[in-house]
Amino acid sequence: MAEVYFFTETKKLLSALDLLGIDDFRGERVPIKLHMGEPGNRYYISPAIVKLVVGRLKEAWAEPFLFDTTVTYPGLRSTREGHKEVAYKHGFGEDEIGCKVVIGEEGVKVIEGGHRFEVAKEIYESSHLIVISHVKGHISAGFGGAIKNLGMGGVTKWTKQRIHHMSHPKHSEGECDLCGSCAEVCHYHAITVDEVWRYNSAACYGCNKCVSACPNGALSYGVMDLHKGLALAAKACLQGKRALYVNALVNITRSCDCESNPGPIICPDIGYLASNELAAIDRASLEIIDKVKPGVFEKVNLVDPSKQVHYAQEIGLVSSYRLRKL
Repeated sequence: MAEVYFFTETKKLLSALDLLGIDDFRGERVPIKLHMGEPGNRYYISPAIVKLVVGRLKEAWAEPFLFDTTVTYPGLRSTREGHKEVAYKHGFGEDEIGCKVVIGEEGVKVIEGGHRFEVAKEIYESSHLIVISHVKGHISAGFGGAIKNLGMGGVTKWTKQRIHHMSHPKHSEGECDLCGSCAEVCHYHAITVDEVWRYNSAACYGCNKCVSACPNGALSYGVMDLHKGLALAAKACLQGKRALYVNALVNITRSCDCESNPGPIICPDIGYLASNELAAIDRASLEIIDKVKPGVFEKVNLVDPSKQVHYAQEIGLVSSYRLRKL
């Protein structure tokens, strides 16, 4: 069973890290995986939180560095240079935080669950890892926490695209009555239904809403659910690792930090969590938020956010936890 520590004062993060065994990171080169925000976004993780973690790692004589990977969509963050530029503008520069920013593009092939993933070289070559995540909504995944931070952000562009493509829908004409339910929920307008069912794979982002919405079972996953792909990719990143996780349950927006306009705040600030298990910290995050704003992520994004945790548990990651308040 995992330990999950809850606190509302950021200074208590240091106590949580001590209780979770941060001194075990002594002497290691440690990537700190985080999302440093899309240009225009104001709600990414606070640099002050990251600076606390960096300082504590340095006290343990570790060598931390901030880490993320280039994205597949157009924009500054699609290149290493542009990504670094955004990171520095958002307060994650070496002078402010106290360590380097490294942006990865190269990957190493890892097989997990019978599927190939390219784990970022910098993560693959590290024996220790810190994952700091801002918890918020996500249009395709329902919500973004530690699983998505690592499963989508810890891999190469090829793998990011592969995870989405694996969840493209398959259509069974014999089961389809052309009701149009799938088209109604498709945010990307990849499906149209009139006298025939039409699908534009180039426009599809693999969010699976159409599969869930179909009342007749006429749609299925091409290979697997997006949420399972995220869980498998995250587990691939963790092979052979000692990892700790921090989730910030503040500035909880409707959409992701990868959006320049992430929409409104959909839940009051709650606090912070730290844990030694990936699935457990996301499960605790969802259950705590659900007590404050029941079902909020599913209501705003029409996706069950708990699927990520269910799949993570299914593939062997620990989701049971003890919540301890600091």
